[in-house]
Amino acid sequence: MGLTKDYLKYDHAGSCGCVGSTNGQLVAIDGQTVAVSANEYLNFYNMRTTEKVNEIIESTKPITCVRQCENKPILAIGYADGSVKLFDRENEDAEPIMFSGHKKAVNCIEFSSDGLLFATGGKDGVIVLWDILAERGMFRLHGHKESVTQMKFVRGDRFIISTSKDSLIKFWSIASQSCFYTVMDSRNEIYSMSLHRDESILVAATSELELLVFELNWKNGAIFEQEVKNEEPSAKKGTIDETEDALANMANRYITTKLRGRVIRQSKGRALQLVPTHDDRFLVCVGADKVADVYRVFSEAESAKRLTKKLKSAKRKATSESSTVSEDDVAKDVTILVTRIGEMVLPHKIKWIDVVKSVKTEEQNVIYKWYALLTDNTVHWVKMTIETNSNAVECDSVGNLDKLGHREDVRALCVSSSSSLLASGGGNEVIVWSTHSLRSSLTLTDNDVKDVVAVNFVPGDNYILTGGKNGEIGVFELSSAELVETRKAHTGAIWTIQNTPDNEGFMTASADKTVRFWSFVLVTEGSRKRISIREQKVLELPDEALAASFSPDGKFLVVALLNNTCSVYFVDTLKFFVSLYGHSLPVTCVDVAPSSKLCVTGSVDKSVKVWGLDFGDCHKSFHAHDDAVTSVLFCPGEEQLFWSAGKDGKIKQWDAVKFILVQSLDRHTSDIRCLAQFSNGSVMFSASHDKSIRCWEKTDEMVIVEEREEMEREEEYEKKLVDEDDVVAGENADNEAGVASSKTSSSVVSAENIIQAVDIARNEKVQRAEDPNHEPHPLIGAYNSKSLDHFIVDVIAKCRASDLDRTLLLIPLSYVADILLAIASCTQQQYKAELCTHVSVYLTRVHLSHIIASSEYVPIFEQMKSKMSEGVEKLREITGTNLAALRLLATEMEDREQVKMFAQIELGTDNPKKKRKGRKAVLKTLA
Repeated sequence: MGLTKDYLKYDHAGSCGCVGSTNGQLVAIDGQTVAVSANEYLNFYNMRTTEKVNEIIESTKPITCVRQCENKPILAIGYADGSVKLFDRENEDAEPIMFSGHKKAVNCIEFSSDGLLFATGGKDGVIVLWDILAERGMFRLHGHKESVTQMKFVRGDRFIISTSKDSLIKFWSIASQSCFYTVMDSRNEIYSMSLHRDESILVAATSELELLVFELNWKNGAIFEQEVKNEEPSAKKGTIDETEDALANMANRYITTKLRGRVIRQSKGRALQLVPTHDDRFLVCVGADKVADVYRVFSEAESAKRLTKKLKSAKRKATSESSTVSEDDVAKDVTILVTRIGEMVLPHKIKWIDVVKSVKTEEQNVIYKWYALLTDNTVHWVKMTIETNSNAVECDSVGNLDKLGHREDVRALCVSSSSSLLASGGGNEVIVWSTHSLRSSLTLTDNDVKDVVAVNFVPGDNYILTGGKNGEIGVFELSSAELVETRKAHTGAIWTIQNTPDNEGFMTASADKTVRFWSFVLVTEGSRKRISIREQKVLELPDEALAASFSPDGKFLVVALLNNTCSVYFVDTLKFFVSLYGHSLPVTCVDVAPSSKLCVTGSVDKSVKVWGLDFGDCHKSFHAHDDAVTSVLFCPGEEQLFWSAGKDGKIKQWDAVKFILVQSLDRHTSDIRCLAQFSNGSVMFSASHDKSIRCWEKTDEMVIVEEREEMEREEEYEKKLVDEDDVVAGENADNEAGVASSKTSSSVVSAENIIQAVDIARNEKVQRAEDPNHEPHPLIGAYNSKSLDHFIVDVIAKCRASDLDRTLLLIPLSYVADILLAIASCTQQQYKAELCTHVSVYLTRVHLSHIIASSEYVPIFEQMKSKMSEGVEKLREITGTNLAALRLLATEMEDREQVKMFAQIELGTDNPKKKRKGRKAVLKTLA
């Protein structure tokens, strides 16, 4: 066989079935659109029509968090590899901005109030602050010992509050890049928090069955820095404890906190999420079950009224019992601030929720709309109505995405003989998908069909057979989508249903130690005819059958057994032929080659074995996967190629003759349950525990095994380089703040490109001095650089902005002098001056100790001082002239049109109607 025929690459061609990942999140885009993370996809659904309207796929890694900026059309997506990508929702064609700052998955994202900064918290316990305009990181904050669960920008984006699984709440100062206060009142992991009443109330959710409520007392220093000096220590001496006052005077000038109390919740397990409504009146707490608690957060005026009522009630009770009551004791009641008023109950466990910004008010009722992601692979659209006087809560599910995927894991796949339909069985339903659009075309359900673990198309593709764990066979008719017949076939689970080679019947292999053979019969019911099934014969087995397969020539039946062996029987006489023994654990899957000469088996012992059916000898044993093998499948028409899938989430193609690994497919993130493919082998489907059904399409690209192995070795080498820790000059490893970006494969490649560019420039200078007619290096022509100095700066400019600082750290000291000289020359010519100044300052700061100790850098910095100052001054003059000209043009337009441009910004009006009028006037003026 030729190489191009044997080894052709399979590429990922689409995914379906996964509405929302088990560990996914969702974001409310507007009143009827929600964005849900499904593995590496971010899908946008219209909840009114229950259709997918858009999707974002920019990585092969699963999405771990999603966040939308409230003031700007920016959507941030965090991935499992520690990277974050920003997407412009108004310009879908724009390239996303990528930031890499974490070694583990990104756990949470938070935007500043102006939308110019955002912070990311990772499972590595690190917080990284990023500048969106500059597209680079500012700094990283070390302090938490466990995963960071949530963050909030407070007090005009001057501070950050963070929570973590290390049970600490930390307050960070952006200006000093340090933690100035830590709350240690929680004894358990903190999963979420919310701020209320102008950031004076903090509610924290932990693994306990109570919410912690803190009072935050912000001092003058948290508002105006210059007022700290004039603050009188005795001003609030009676309002805080002595220990807190001493701590505040020593290290914390901004805030004091007080644990006000604990609020009970009804949801079981740990509290996963706290979501406040946008009007700051209500709070929803998501637990580890299908109940979400609803709390009311009272304003200052409402709290005062509640305090007065409680005080009167306490005094009446005290009078009747002839006792005294203290006002301080009543004021300590935390329900004056936050109290539970109801619950949101959904059909299954809740994973994540988000609330729509718009709020509808009807008399005394307030109506909110919520999107809830459930752990059974669906999203519900919930309408919550709250009566403000009685605090009565009523929740109704007004929409869901149940029809877009299975509620439980897909355990079986089958492709129709025409290759136009794909049937997937899981839970109590079978979904029929179109293989062309990967959209659901039919859902088959019935009360008599439960726990489907096997599906199969009847020849002709008009009926589908199902096998369940209860041993029942179901026959569905596709034209009517009805269950036309059920049959109690076995007393144990039916693990395999396969048509006989002559297509006149089928066999079922079960855990009741039998294989039964069935035939198709045409019966008449009233005016219509339908297919029915009849049992023909039974094969008794020595142990439970976990899988079975016919040989294509109809001669043999191979049955995988629980006793670690496979038994081969003659189909016509059902006599035992040979036993395939060699696995150390139960055999879970089996398949026979198209030529009926080879057989492949997969086992829980992580191995795959190739057998010859002539004598039952083992040709080869592969250590195929890192976990149990769940499915094996020969490629149609290919004697030597077969697939194997395992619980390690990988699909591998093997050569059964040459005994080599051909290719590996690893887009799944969890256990793979089953495989299916077209009759010609051009398309393959796989179903996984990650709720997705993936499509793999054969391409015309060849797979060269040697090249694949070389690429794998290079990837391993790059991974080792990335995992190595960098030593940053002048920085201590225990510092709270550090370099924002982390080392990635792209930063390593960028550093190698810069080193190569400097080497090329050095060689070019020598060769041009020796030969005036020397032709320049091809890379210089590719970059279209004017000179060698411009070439070096162009290569640096090609580096991603978010990786630039980390890339510069990887450049050896011997190359720094050449880079600084090239930067000085380009800055003098106003060529990419902003980039040049940043690079020069950063390199100087990093290598300052070496630069000071060496006299070689004195002339270099003399040149930089003269050239860079001259270039920056010229650029500043040009910018000032242009700015003055624009101001003059704006003044002339204002005088001509009698409209004050951007007046609403200068006056600082808060009226949205006036703002809209101002924008219209400006747009009309510019037009």
